[in-house]
Amino acid sequence: MDIISRVRPPRAVFVNHPVGRTFGPPHDRARNEAVLEAVLAELPRFDRPGEIRDPGIEWSPDGSRAWEDELRAEMLHDH
Repeated sequence: MDIISRVRPPRAVFVNHPVGRTFGPPHDRARNEAVLEAVLAELPRFDRPGEIRDPGIEWSPDGSRAWEDELRAEMLHDH
């Protein structure tokens, strides 16, 4: 086991969004700010090192994973 696999963040907030889109779709300022506010609101709730909090933020309101196909198509189209 290498050192990288043993390193844990001191604290983290999990946002169930595509990689590179943590705060939401590009140019969706309202959504970007809402995600940032939700993540920052988690900070005072941490009570132990290594804790990962999940504020329940989903890319799609219904929890759908359809964004995976949409993102894949977008990435393939750009190349």
